[in-house]
Amino acid sequence: MRQRVDLYTLPHLVRMVEEGRFRVGAFSRPAVWGHRQITELFDSIHRGFPIGTITVAEQPAGEEDFRIAGLHVHAPQDGQAWTVLDGVQRLTTLVGVWHHQPDQDDDRYAVWYDLVSDRFLPGPHSFTVPVSVACTADRLVSWIDEHPFLTEDNIAECWRLHTALTSYQEPVTVLSGIESKEASYLLFTRLNDAGVSLARSDITRARKEADARTPLAAGEQPLIRQSEQLGFGRLPEALAVQCLLAVAQPRRPIPRSAPRPHLDALTASATRQAVEHTAPALEGALRFVRKHARIPHVRLLPHPEVLPVLVRFVSLFGPLAGRPHELLRRWIWRTAMLTPRQTGALKEAMEAAEATPESEAARLLGSVPPPEPQPFRADLTSVTAQHPAGRLNALGLLSAGPALLVPSASLTGDQPGTPLSVSSLLTPWLDSEHDLFCRLTPQPPSALRPATLGNYLLHPPAPSGKLLKAITSQDPLSASLLEGHFLDSRGIQLLSSHRYEEFVQHRESLLTTAIAHRAQSFARWGFKDRGRLPSLPDSARETPKETP
Repeated sequence: MRQRVDLYTLPHLVRMVEEGRFRVGAFSRPAVWGHRQITELFDSIHRGFPIGTITVAEQPAGEEDFRIAGLHVHAPQDGQAWTVLDGVQRLTTLVGVWHHQPDQDDDRYAVWYDLVSDRFLPGPHSFTVPVSVACTADRLVSWIDEHPFLTEDNIAECWRLHTALTSYQEPVTVLSGIESKEASYLLFTRLNDAGVSLARSDITRARKEADARTPLAAGEQPLIRQSEQLGFGRLPEALAVQCLLAVAQPRRPIPRSAPRPHLDALTASATRQAVEHTAPALEGALRFVRKHARIPHVRLLPHPEVLPVLVRFVSLFGPLAGRPHELLRRWIWRTAMLTPRQTGALKEAMEAAEATPESEAARLLGSVPPPEPQPFRADLTSVTAQHPAGRLNALGLLSAGPALLVPSASLTGDQPGTPLSVSSLLTPWLDSEHDLFCRLTPQPPSALRPATLGNYLLHPPAPSGKLLKAITSQDPLSASLLEGHFLDSRGIQLLSSHRYEEFVQHRESLLTTAIAHRAQSFARWGFKDRGRLPSLPDSARETPKETP
């Protein structure tokens, strides 16, 4: 094996990514960096600090389409392509910030520079310039013209920032002559022992994708990586195959089980065409699910079958808007409230699509029977992510804005107080094999009662004793932090007095109301589904104003 080190300016690095010189698919993890890591990276660049070396393996690679930080990249066949072994997070961050647009859903890359305090901040503030503007001279000139209140010192600071960003040189270590895929895998695991720790799922994926990529398996792999890059987590292979079939054969039912033989029956050219057309449809569906249906991760989809149906809808009719947008949001949440006896509605949803977006959205919504019993009542005995009711419970708890209470044994880098919804915490947690809930009291409140959500927190893995101590200590966590977990003063008093049975009953009453309200605010059972429909408020906590 041979190695060399080349230096590239940041604009040159970003341009090489745009042109497909870098390949980030084979070993890449989801973009897990949050606001802190991203702003600190640009602060280091601005100060001229080293930010670490990007390490790549120079080896042949075929033609490929993939996404990095929302940017679509077409990489041509290349006998000396660069597969990134170390530095994916830095490279993804650079591309994400360089290409960030104000209306982009992923706000992690909205980085601004404060011209007065000399700091990089997430989101706009007074006297701040977007880094995506400062990195390009033409954009910066236009931005300065649009802000006549800037002083000469402000303008000079803008150009100093531009110079710092565009002149910074980043080393790239190029490894060539790597004799085997196993050696590439070993390099990957050795190089990634630092930073955001590798989860077991990361290593498993790296070995799997390094060891074998059959032509058929390659069909769904770009979709799986695309979902990860968009922050929605790793799609199960069967679900990715269903999405491909939904686009390849839109007028046929989507197979609910064993979809692989249906994909195998397609020709190689039909498979490639399906991948090409499915990628933008999947992106549109995922953005809708995350931003408007408020389901942030594939593992929280109460019924994964809704995803290929949405992908087919976007592929057939284009981006979701207007009446279908509202009806499909209701449909997703109404399916979340199905009882096991009612799940035949999902089979009906996967039948052939109607001819227009309005008729198809109405068909899907009409396929879901009313909840049993009425009105909907949360099943608090479901305390696992293995069941749709448990995932619906998790969505209800997540809507209250819970935060990390104690450091997790399985996650590193996040401090107590970090909102559980931030991608740098939520994505690696849900991508892992760990469950969604942690038991709170040291033992079940009653041997005669089944497990109940009243005794569980939505929280990354942590010992119950540690959680209990943090909540009831003489120097307790802030009230707002605890309220996000439905821990009010009465509940904390009961916990501190070891009156666990009363605590569970008290918290159950809070959870029952909150989960039912969350589900109903999106499903909107009892409201008209025809005629002119009011739009559901985007605020997660705002109550719809319409009356039945």
